[in-house]
Amino acid sequence: MVFRQRVVGKRSWRDFATLIFLGMLLTCVLPVAAHHSYPPLLTEDGEEVIRVFDASIELFRLLNPHSAMIINVTNDSGVPEDWLIEMSANFSLSREGWSDDTLKSGEKVTIAVLASPSPNRGRLRAVLVPGEAQDEPSRLLVAYGIRGDTPVMRRLRDRLSTCPDIEARLDRSACFSVDADTLLALQREFPGSMGYVMP
Repeated sequence: MVFRQRVVGKRSWRDFATLIFLGMLLTCVLPVAAHHSYPPLLTEDGEEVIRVFDASIELFRLLNPHSAMIINVTNDSGVPEDWLIEMSANFSLSREGWSDDTLKSGEKVTIAVLASPSPNRGRLRAVLVPGEAQDEPSRLLVAYGIRGDTPVMRRLRDRLSTCPDIEARLDRSACFSVDADTLLALQREFPGSMGYVMP
């Protein structure tokens, strides 16, 4: 009888230890799964939907786990609405030279986003920020779906110089300087709103 109680005791201890281990594993895995559960909106052909807006930046903040901006746009019906745009984390962007002043409240921009199935939400693909003075070049900041050794990045690197204040060493984003003549040439070569950042 004593032997049997010891076996049950050992089995209970092993079961308890297994449950603790599984609980710890789930504690680590579930937030990661939840964090990466932001699927893009897809077309019937399975391609990501890219939306382009003329917008005004309401708010931009470097945050973890994702930096974010809120933009004001006018929808197809002429009604103003806000969009929440997600970007890479603060720890990545700040190491590349971004700050909370990289994009300023009130700036008028043209922005391309990878749309989410959730309304008025997306990930930043590219944003064109006009220069403050008429002869100052615009900045083209690019991110999701473009960065790395992609056709779009090769296209942009071949035609544009990089911004001095952003280093793309972590490959989370890139910044290009675009003068007015080069922008017109890009628009002719790649027609459509922000055609030069499209797949």
